[in-house]
Amino acid sequence: MRPIVCATRGGEVSRRTQQRAVALAKERGVELVFLCVVDPSFAGPVDKALTATLADELERLGRALLSIAQARAREQGVATRTVVLSGPVWQNVEEYVRQVDADALVIGAPRAGSTPRAFGSGDVHRLAETIQETAGVEVVVVT
Repeated sequence: MRPIVCATRGGEVSRRTQQRAVALAKERGVELVFLCVVDPSFAGPVDKALTATLADELERLGRALLSIAQARAREQGVATRTVVLSGPVWQNVEEYVRQVDADALVIGAPRAGSTPRAFGSGDVHRLAETIQETAGVEVVVVT
């Protein structure tokens, strides 16, 4: 059976997103993959040593956040695994859902007026539509 992928990064929206993904995986009886993509390029141009250090720290943080999500899912009886990738977020998400032939992708969108945020709600919905069309994967957007 094809897994459900939950792209997550922590915070309030991510908790709601994770809850929706757990419920969907439980309902469908499939494995849930918690995916965190870190992109150290937000720091701008810095030397390679600093970029590598930043990437390492972001990956450690990502693994910790996913471990918490995984524990919550296990409490609900849902089989999970976690994956942390580094690089451009949306490109990595789309490539990963293709790679695992995901049944669905669950992602979060910020609520209107919430801050801080890397993407606005409209951006997330547009990107979700693109992934749905290009990867042929159901995309569930949680607000």
